[in-house]
Amino acid sequence: MGGLEAIDGRFRRLYERAVDVLGADDRVSSVELGGSVGAGTADEWSDLDLTVATDPERHEAFVDDWPNWLAEITPTVFARTPIAPFIVNAVTDEGLTLDVAIWPGAAPEWPGPPHVYTVGLMSSTKYSHVGPALEWAVAEQLRGLTGPFISLLQRDEHLRHLTGIPHLVGLLTTVFLAETGAIPPGKHWNGTYTEEQRAAVSGLPAVRASYDDILLFGLALAELLLTRARPLFHRYDLVWPAELAHVTARRLLETLGVDVTDWLH
Repeated sequence: MGGLEAIDGRFRRLYERAVDVLGADDRVSSVELGGSVGAGTADEWSDLDLTVATDPERHEAFVDDWPNWLAEITPTVFARTPIAPFIVNAVTDEGLTLDVAIWPGAAPEWPGPPHVYTVGLMSSTKYSHVGPALEWAVAEQLRGLTGPFISLLQRDEHLRHLTGIPHLVGLLTTVFLAETGAIPPGKHWNGTYTEEQRAAVSGLPAVRASYDDILLFGLALAELLLTRARPLFHRYDLVWPAELAHVTARRLLETLGVDVTDWLH
């Protein structure tokens, strides 16, 4: 990984053009590389992030003028400010993605990201330690099996079921973090999860919007998550939710005719 030398060579020309255009604008005090290129962690698939510092007294005028100076830098097929008025996202006519952050005076010094565990996609609670996050992930997996997994299958709501898969994978990755003790990953995940963990996920059944496929996938993911999580509860001084697991297994047998007592107990 590296800087400009690591990414598509066309980005260097785009960067040099941006420096020429913005450097000639007397409202701009500096143009720096940002994102992974600026941090020296870019690879061949990274895009270009620029950090622009402006004269504070003319910052607002420069931000309002972004369509003009961006057009001078490069032709685009997409350009807007969706995150905040001072951030411009663009796609050039060559398909290159360019993000520009504009700051009055100088860019702020950001602290490093906190090591916070956000479990799945439906939890509003964040955890500073992996133990409580693991406990929540297991309880949420069991709750989901007992309730939504069954009801959505019985209603043939298979498309809706598919939208919840990222949440379930988020629960599983929390278990993986508890296994290794790794901190939550940032933009790049492969360095955080082990090759064996990633292989375990790739071994799950394919999932499509059908009863049989969702049943197979959902049970396989739950088995992977719960059987790997259970030995970890002792490590983190947690109490396994045996009563909830028992009720979940009984519900699956009564409603779906599926016996999971060999791995859920």
